[in-house]
Amino acid sequence: MEDGGPSITARRVAAHRLGFTRVPAPYGDPAADDALAAEVAAGREAPLNRMHDYLAARTSFFDRIVVAAIARGVQQIVVGAAGYDGRALRYAKPGVRWFEVDHPATQQDKLRRLRRLGIATPQVRFVEADFTRDPVAERLLAAGLDPAAPSLFLLEGVAVYLEPAVLEAVLDQLRQVATPGSRLVISVSVSREHDEGSRARFQAAVAAMGEPAKSTFDAGEAENLLARHGWRIMANGEDTDDPQAAAKRQRQRWAGLLVASAGPRAPAASGPQPRLQRPAGQRTRTSASRPAAPVPQPPGTLPLSALLSQALVAFTIEFDNEAEHRIPHHTTNFGPSSQGDGVWLVSLAMWENCMRFVTDEPITVGELETLARTGTNLDGMRRWGYVTIDGTSKKVHKAPPGPHAVLRATAKGLRARQVWLPLSGLIEERWRERFGAGQVGALRDSLIPLVDQLDPGLPDCLPILGPGLLSRGPDPALPPRPGQVELAGLPLPALLSRALLSFALEYERESKRSLAVGANLLRVLDGEGTRLRDLPPLAGISKEAASWAMGILVRSRLAVEAPEPAATRGKVARLTIAGIVAQSHYHELVGMVEQRWQERFSGGTVSALRQALEALATAPDGQPPPLFGALEPYPDNWRAQLRPPDNLPHYPMVLHRGGYPDGS
Repeated sequence: MEDGGPSITARRVAAHRLGFTRVPAPYGDPAADDALAAEVAAGREAPLNRMHDYLAARTSFFDRIVVAAIARGVQQIVVGAAGYDGRALRYAKPGVRWFEVDHPATQQDKLRRLRRLGIATPQVRFVEADFTRDPVAERLLAAGLDPAAPSLFLLEGVAVYLEPAVLEAVLDQLRQVATPGSRLVISVSVSREHDEGSRARFQAAVAAMGEPAKSTFDAGEAENLLARHGWRIMANGEDTDDPQAAAKRQRQRWAGLLVASAGPRAPAASGPQPRLQRPAGQRTRTSASRPAAPVPQPPGTLPLSALLSQALVAFTIEFDNEAEHRIPHHTTNFGPSSQGDGVWLVSLAMWENCMRFVTDEPITVGELETLARTGTNLDGMRRWGYVTIDGTSKKVHKAPPGPHAVLRATAKGLRARQVWLPLSGLIEERWRERFGAGQVGALRDSLIPLVDQLDPGLPDCLPILGPGLLSRGPDPALPPRPGQVELAGLPLPALLSRALLSFALEYERESKRSLAVGANLLRVLDGEGTRLRDLPPLAGISKEAASWAMGILVRSRLAVEAPEPAATRGKVARLTIAGIVAQSHYHELVGMVEQRWQERFSGGTVSALRQALEALATAPDGQPPPLFGALEPYPDNWRAQLRPPDNLPHYPMVLHRGGYPDGS
């Protein structure tokens, strides 16, 4: 903007466009576009120079992409930094919605000019946003953009005026609301060594007009920039919008005219996509409307991470129930066991990350971590009666014990250890009897070649979740695992844990939040509202774990809590617009990681694993999944006192207080 009106650059572009031959279409109002351009140009003449030729080529390039996208059935077109662009007029077509995003001052001036010219724009949603500070994705969703429908995103002539960090943020924001099949068309300022003189003159000219150029890339840098934010440059022959794409691609690339595609989701595995509004008549979920346990899971509806999780959680619960039935112990809520008082009860994770390696012989904390490949809750294991630290069961360390602190199992810890030792083999044999030897064999046979290609230093259990409920990989400072591990000899939960942890670490390298939060709580929330007390059964996790995850979402401004409507007590949780975007990102990213695994691990390894897991975790025709047969407790188990679960976690919530897979 300049003095409340168009900048010199905007006027010059408008003047140039009045002299261009535009791509025709059998719809729209070209005269309205020309009228707006003439209004903005204000009588300015366009010189016939190299800039005129470049703008003609750029305008034709963007016009052709728009017309082809509409012909392909795209019904959402987003114009970033739209300025006085008139394509929403020239190519207006019933059923196609346009979203023009721009600075409020520029947009208000454009609207005044349209009103003065008598041009109606019912097909356009005007979205006010300053790229340097406003949440573009949220604004687009609030304006009605459907993130699950294919869109075309246009960034013409704006990238050069944005700082690189701002441009990266814009690309990321647009990617958050782009479903696979969506395309981004962008013009960037491309540096070429042989044309430095022209570039310098261009930069000096626009700087003199108050609009300095702020970002310049070579062609490779521009493509890498897009790729980092989920926009993949389309290959020769892949762009069906342009039959001559192969011949033109290199010329367009050197001109900085790029077409990119949003990455794919895995079919079905990514789950249903969220909508901003709940369909009319659908009620908020309450415990009264919650389905009876267990919830049916048809094949093809769960991502690979959820399938791995549910198999691991079911095995762990059966393992824990058996251990509880045999070990003298006590719990916080139910007191001493029928076998007598003993250690405070913990889960399989604490066996794998501690008591598997701690005997009556001394072992240092550093040696334990080298063997277990992950940390444990040492002070908890001392307090709960399993180990001594430096010869005492009393608390003598104000901070966590160092690597040279010496551990030994107590008498009660040794007794628990003897019970735990054979249980993985016993439960796996029970699974062979229950589900069929062929089915369990197929699961092992699909896990072993996959795990063989993963980090050999991964632990044999899921580590205790860290801050933000993030997964923890092995400490890079650890020495290699001692000895050669024969994968065929690993128990089934160790194979499941290694695969699932590797998936989680890859997911979390690209996500701003943990898989545990995304897969469990973020997944089941919506924009309308869910009662807080319904979240644990919906997600398959404990009340404590749900509360912890909810706190993370609230602090991240992805969810809010509010009093429950029509109730004197209780609260509901609902996703913010940013939360809806984050939920969509969760579904997309788990699908993308699985797709990568399909490509990375050859020989149909991942497909075979999915098939073996689905046979256990899903069932057709509304039947309960077979895995729920592993959840039946003994009458003296603490889980026997609780309502059977409706669902299993989509990622285990292994917390520091006992390591239970549902966060209990």
